[in-house]
Amino acid sequence: MLELSAAAGEIDLKYVDESGFCAWSEPSYSYYFRGQQKRLEQSKRRGRRLSIIGFLQPLISFVYGLVIGGVSRKSYIQMMELEASVAQKSGRIRVICHLKDKVAVFKG
Repeated sequence: MLELSAAAGEIDLKYVDESGFCAWSEPSYSYYFRGQQKRLEQSKRRGRRLSIIGFLQPLISFVYGLVIGGVSRKSYIQMMELEASVAQKSGRIRVICHLKDKVAVFKG
């Protein structure tokens, strides 16, 4: 129903999701000389986690924010407030669908 309203231009429908990435990953394979023991050297510093929170309006826009570490409640609320202020200025109804564990939770 929401997708039909968005297709008709009645509302702005956006999807929001958050994901995190680690700059360091464990090597899955390596090369070694025949007769020598396999060694996997790892760096001592693994780096910090990089997280992204993004708002997707299919075929129209993608707005995102990057955070070192995890996305905190404060960061999430700041992004939601930014979306709310843009919606208020445009005067259009904006529905944000929060994607979580492959289940959509609708928020207005």
